Amino acid sequence: MLLPIKWAKEYINIDNDIMEICDKVTLTGSHVESIEKLGTELENIVIGKILEIYRHENSKKLWITKVDLGNEVVQIVTAAQNLKQFDYVPVAKVNSTLADGTKIMEAKLGGEISQGMFCSYKELGYADSVIPKEYKDGVLRIFDENIVLGTDIREILDLNDIVVEFEITPNRPDCLSIVGMAREISASFDKELNKINLKNLKEIENKSSLNINISAENCKRYSASIIKNIKIEESNRKIQNYLLNAGIRPINNIVDLTNFLMLEFGQPLHAFDLDKLEGDITVRNAFEGEKVVTLDEVERTLSSEDMLICDSVKPIAIAGVMGLKNSEIDENTKNILVESAYFTKKSIKSTSKRLGLKSEASIRYEKGLTSEHTINILSRFLYLLEKNVKCEIDSVFDVDNANFVPTKIEFNTNLVKRLLGVEIENSKIVRYLNLLEIETEVKDDVIICTIPYFRTDLSIQEDIVEEIGRIYGFSNLNPTPILAPNTIGKKSSKRVFEDKIKNILLNLGLYEITTYSFIGGNIIGKTKMNALNTVKILNPLGEEFSIMRKSLIPNIIDVLAKNLNYKNDDLLVYELGNTFHSVEGEKIPIEKKKLAIGAYGKYEFYYLKDIIFNLLNILNIENVEFVKNNNIEYFHSGVCADVLANGEKIGEIGQISYEVCKNFSIKKNIFVCEIDIEKIRDKSSLVKIYEPLIKYPAVKRDLALVVDKNIDSGEIEKIFKEHSNNLLKNVELFDVYIGNQVSEGKKSMAYKLTFQSKDKTLVDEDINSIIDDMLSDLNEKLGASLRS
Repeated sequence: MLLPIKWAKEYINIDNDIMEICDKVTLTGSHVESIEKLGTELENIVIGKILEIYRHENSKKLWITKVDLGNEVVQIVTAAQNLKQFDYVPVAKVNSTLADGTKIMEAKLGGEISQGMFCSYKELGYADSVIPKEYKDGVLRIFDENIVLGTDIREILDLNDIVVEFEITPNRPDCLSIVGMAREISASFDKELNKINLKNLKEIENKSSLNINISAENCKRYSASIIKNIKIEESNRKIQNYLLNAGIRPINNIVDLTNFLMLEFGQPLHAFDLDKLEGDITVRNAFEGEKVVTLDEVERTLSSEDMLICDSVKPIAIAGVMGLKNSEIDENTKNILVESAYFTKKSIKSTSKRLGLKSEASIRYEKGLTSEHTINILSRFLYLLEKNVKCEIDSVFDVDNANFVPTKIEFNTNLVKRLLGVEIENSKIVRYLNLLEIETEVKDDVIICTIPYFRTDLSIQEDIVEEIGRIYGFSNLNPTPILAPNTIGKKSSKRVFEDKIKNILLNLGLYEITTYSFIGGNIIGKTKMNALNTVKILNPLGEEFSIMRKSLIPNIIDVLAKNLNYKNDDLLVYELGNTFHSVEGEKIPIEKKKLAIGAYGKYEFYYLKDIIFNLLNILNIENVEFVKNNNIEYFHSGVCADVLANGEKIGEIGQISYEVCKNFSIKKNIFVCEIDIEKIRDKSSLVKIYEPLIKYPAVKRDLALVVDKNIDSGEIEKIFKEHSNNLLKNVELFDVYIGNQVSEGKKSMAYKLTFQSKDKTLVDEDINSIIDDMLSDLNEKLGASLRS
């Protein structure tokens, strides 16, 4: 927010040093970004009047002029083509300095002496963005015959002003205005705001039969006025100066005045050429796919959520964002309709975002305005219009569906002591609040506060205490002991569990990686993962960041592919991160923490499987199984499995398929697993239970079984454990044979079984009965037999 100090002083009588003002306002919460003293580089540039102007005999582009500077008449040769006799113009005299530091000296152009130079806006230091279009390539002309010739141009253009840029917090839309910041300054220095003149609307006798209809739910109030017999021309110098110094380009006297009011009070206004309108005014939602051409001459396609201002035949503006070309004010405009409306911030923000169209108006609507602004600012506009422009106010309209009721907050003054740690007299509290235009009614220790319509951020008692603290000065508060009991900070159990996993994986030799939570649809397609129910980002940074990931596998494959390109021969990495899953009927997706491990090179499937087994074992997760699953599209058939704990699937592991590898230009076998952290956290225990070593000897038996080729070792081991009576301490598969010694379609699997009891020395009878039960069940369920 740019605040020209000279403009702010229109509303508050203050002569304090600019640094004192900035320091004081900063302490109340409005942070100063920068302070710019205008015109400091300009030197010896004055206002002059062109007495004569004629063509240079030796050049078709040059003009010779005689210019009255008040105390002397000089000759200036110029190439400017927009000058005529009796124009008032800025003149850089001999030995003057321009904004960029250029020195102007007497010179000869085409053989004629030039005793200075006419100045453009740019040469006076104005940015291209604020220079009026008609002066882009020409000399600045001043339309004011009352100017004293020879006056320093800084006085004429208010370039002796100081502009302060403030950082306005999102909850203070009232401070996006000159009056809003003047109010902050006045409260900081315990001063009253000057009276601001308004037009008495009761004096206006409506002559028009125009009707205004509101059918859009997000338009709560629409105030308007018809003004006739206007001449479109440049605004007076004062208004132009204020706009230029606040960063707004002057256009004409009507548009400039709407912009002036928008900056003055923060309420956007828009003026339409009345003679280009047909019939009544309606505020409605756009039709889906409806097309309009805005003032910037761009055709835009609208959604049914966007609002339009329309006459009886056509749209004339995108509500709260920008007017349309078909109702634009131009040099031929004689009669106008000025609107001052209240649109909900959510609606304007949605439209502005969808269209990629930001305007000074939309920025203010997005922050949140109130319905009471509309008629008040319209009356201010009409007051200034009559003062600056010859016109006839024809009619005023006000359609109010907002039913505004001022917010009242009952505030107990004891809360000041409790929250700020300082006692402030009730009389001072009332004074502070009244400075902020908060009306008060005192009843003992309770103050009933009536919140002004422009303070949409105040809703609870604590907000009132904050306002008191701001004006009292937070820097004046003395430190006091904390009354609340102290608590010891510690990590949550969830964080402790995740840190435990990271430490285990670090000790197992894995490197941690971190990738973005958002990915693109292209990487999902390359991975052959299901893209249904993905969470899409409304305003992505790009197509490659348009979706929130629901698995870590695409990211980890991408990391492995990049490391292969970097010629890293072996890699073993993991990522512990969030995934995002949409839920039908819910607006907000749920987040799940997952663990992904990726490997290639000397690390293969069983190495990865062993890491998972060790991790889960250290976390005290029991009954871990790896069950074959050939239906996972991105894994290689036959080298993939579901990871189960106590019968519930907690993840999956496998070799990435050749097709997926080809999509990532990967020429090595890569292995990946993904584990659902939330599922294993419920099954784990970080409490270690230590048991004494068994003092009785172990008994080992070897078994060679003949089974079908498609039977997994896990199925056999599961039956071993079911019949072990808790005596089976270890199962080791030490040989798998397929060949002439076994039947076709069969394989031989040899196991070493280790039995041990805590209570006694095991004898053959104990072991034999267990093995008999195992063999019987293996034969019945899997058709297994002992190899002879």
